[in-house]
Amino acid sequence: MPEVSPRVVVTGLGAVTPVGGTAPETWAALLAGRSGIAALEEDWAQGLPVRMAGRVDVDVASHLTTPEYKRMDRCGHLALIAAREAWAQAGRPEADPERLAVVIGSGYGGLDTTLEQARILDASGPRRVSPHTLTRIMVNAPAAWVSMEVGAKAGPGPR
Repeated sequence: MPEVSPRVVVTGLGAVTPVGGTAPETWAALLAGRSGIAALEEDWAQGLPVRMAGRVDVDVASHLTTPEYKRMDRCGHLALIAAREAWAQAGRPEADPERLAVVIGSGYGGLDTTLEQARILDASGPRRVSPHTLTRIMVNAPAAWVSMEVGAKAGPGPR
């Protein structure tokens, strides 16, 4: 008997990328052949073997509340902004939280926070390190923030 795969439905898209701050902007830029890759001209990048990057140029503070901005690293900011766009595009559906899951792939959590808090630790000691450091640097932080936003409670299911 063939194994039955669980059904997944994508009803909305969200994107915050180097070529656009929304999914439609990103799609239009891709269709136009625009690249979001540019040279890194800053002094700190001069010693790097590769000095180009795809930077996201979005004012994240305008999309988030002050507490959200302070509690999250940039990776969480971007994930939440894109998720809100997708959720709105989907019509903010009513969904059973036990059947709603958030899956976000990431190679690392909050690098900006890691570097910033390491500098604070070196300069001022452990008492000056932010109590939000751990929740900002977790690799699963973007998925956790989005899950809380939409009320998702589904687990990974049987293996």
